[in-house]
Amino acid sequence: MDIKRLINKLHPLERKIIPLLGKYKDFDELVKNSGLQEVQVIKAVSDLEYKNVLKLNVEEKKFVVLSDKAKNYKELPERTVIKNLNSDLISLDQLKKKTNLNDIEINVSVGLLKKGYLVEVSRSNGLCVKLSEKGKKEGDKKSEEEELFSKLLNERLNLSDVDKNVFELLRNRGLVSLQLVKDRRIILNDLGRELTKSNLNIDLIDQVTTEIIKDKSWEKKSFRSYDIKVEVPRVHSGRLHPLQETINQIRRIFMDMGFQEMEGPLVETAFWCMDSMWIPQNHPARDVQDTFFLPYEGKIPTKLAKKVAEMHETGGKCGSKGYGYKWDEKLAKELLMRTHTTATTYRYFGEKNVKAPCKYFYVSRIFRNEAIDATHLPEFHQSEGFIMDEGLTLRDLMGYIKEFYNRMGVYKIKFKPTYNPYTEPSMEAIGYNEQLGKWVELINSGVFRPEALEPYGINVPVIAWGLGVERLSMMLHEQKDIRKVLGVTGDLNWFRNAKVIKKW
Repeated sequence: MDIKRLINKLHPLERKIIPLLGKYKDFDELVKNSGLQEVQVIKAVSDLEYKNVLKLNVEEKKFVVLSDKAKNYKELPERTVIKNLNSDLISLDQLKKKTNLNDIEINVSVGLLKKGYLVEVSRSNGLCVKLSEKGKKEGDKKSEEEELFSKLLNERLNLSDVDKNVFELLRNRGLVSLQLVKDRRIILNDLGRELTKSNLNIDLIDQVTTEIIKDKSWEKKSFRSYDIKVEVPRVHSGRLHPLQETINQIRRIFMDMGFQEMEGPLVETAFWCMDSMWIPQNHPARDVQDTFFLPYEGKIPTKLAKKVAEMHETGGKCGSKGYGYKWDEKLAKELLMRTHTTATTYRYFGEKNVKAPCKYFYVSRIFRNEAIDATHLPEFHQSEGFIMDEGLTLRDLMGYIKEFYNRMGVYKIKFKPTYNPYTEPSMEAIGYNEQLGKWVELINSGVFRPEALEPYGINVPVIAWGLGVERLSMMLHEQKDIRKVLGVTGDLNWFRNAKVIKKW
């Protein structure tokens, strides 16, 4: 390209950094000495690379550095421990006081030293430790981990220069981490080198303003040339997440169908999440393998709890025999991450004292200790709903479910019986997922049992359901994996470009 024509096309940012390119080849040094923001230098360098003036070579390097935890150490904890040991037994509590290390640091250090046969552990009078014969002879010798730690106290090390096994040992202890650094170097070609020696102080007009039109100063100057073929970054306008769009659709449909929206807490007591809805206290859903429990105790409504206890133990006055066990108030007070939004339905029964006729719905997040796969996550969204009125039947429930899904654009629906502790009859709806090529579970539903309603004084039918929002969104957007709909593994380009589905 002709050098004069090229100069005439240069942006003001390019003009500012070109004189520096002969001196600074390192990108970070160029930013530091240019007086510009990094984003401005990136734009200028990218434009110059497009003009075939230079090449930006980016190489990613991995360095080993001390973690924040390790920066508090002058030496590894095991070295501190071995310095405070001799031939006499000392308890771990005494060792803790002498070294100012915490329980975890003491236990890890003693374990490592015992593994290397440098210490002996005795349990005859509590847990005590002393130097072994090997420890007396070789205790001053530094391990490979200590050697690496000592080097890292003064500098970061390239990962390729570090023994991988030693690095992993320290990383597993949380003492080191990887630091990714991009080494960006600017390589000038012949045109670029010629440009750095050229006179760039040409009085060009970059922008047409009312002032230069009024004073006619533009008549004596040249305009900067513009390349209409140059590639520019694509600007993505803001949009809702496809999953949020599905949630908004669910809200809109239920509101159009005359429902009111509920709200409730993410952390619940087992009482509201299990006991209040007549789930027995020995139900598998209460196992830690299925539920995320918190190490705290919550409060429960005393009067209502007595009625629920009676229902569990004897079946109350509705003709049921109950479960026939002694209800445990302590278990009911356990705190957990709620496993379903039905807990909020029962809060409305007990705290809001809702009366028939009424219709409510709720959309929010729930948590279950699930193995992660294409259709399961440990946290996801559920939409809950119930209708309370005289004369409601299973046919009404099927009608509402079909109407809702039809408005969402799902038309292939089947029903099948299922079991729930708190509904009878209970029913699942399944829908055909065109992308997966199979029928998938859509919704769990049923008519609440008398045992699940009597403590609240409800003596009319209540039909209810809970549906997985992500699975519905997957069907609408033809996605095979739930992890692409919710979570950090989703495709950002798909989030930006997914079609907006409006069926209501």
